Amino acid sequence: MTDPLKLIAQTPEDLTVMSSLMQDTTVKVGDMAWQESEQLFAFVGNRYRWEKKGWFRRPKGERVRTAIHFTGINHVQLTSVNLDDKEQVLELLDMEAHDSGVGTTILLNFAGGGTVKLSCEVVDAALTDLTTPWEAKQRPRHKD
Repeated sequence: MTDPLKLIAQTPEDLTVMSSLMQDTTVKVGDMAWQESEQLFAFVGNRYRWEKKGWFRRPKGERVRTAIHFTGINHVQLTSVNLDDKEQVLELLDMEAHDSGVGTTILLNFAGGGTVKLSCEVVDAALTDLTTPWEAKQRPRHKD
């Protein structure tokens, strides 16, 4: 087994690297949490291990349960994400950070147009793999 992935992001550029590893993570809405008093937004999902080499052993690739949290979050805005549908599964396309000069906006963009917009002063995120990997049912495919 390979070592679990553990990363931190403290700049928009760091978040771009983290985003590339989180692409195609599937997340249940019920596994997202916004703790306003703690200024924390977090979610747990099934991350596709794009960094994994050796496709001959598991040609469909691997997934691993991964947690990510963002601290220092002042406000959360959802677009096309229904918090009441706890079983809804979202597929993360990317994460991006934009510095406005007076703060930072982090966008979590999901397939189908869903977006979670996080407002904060600076990027402060951590990613941790929680489980051992398992064989994916299929390798994610993207339309050109």
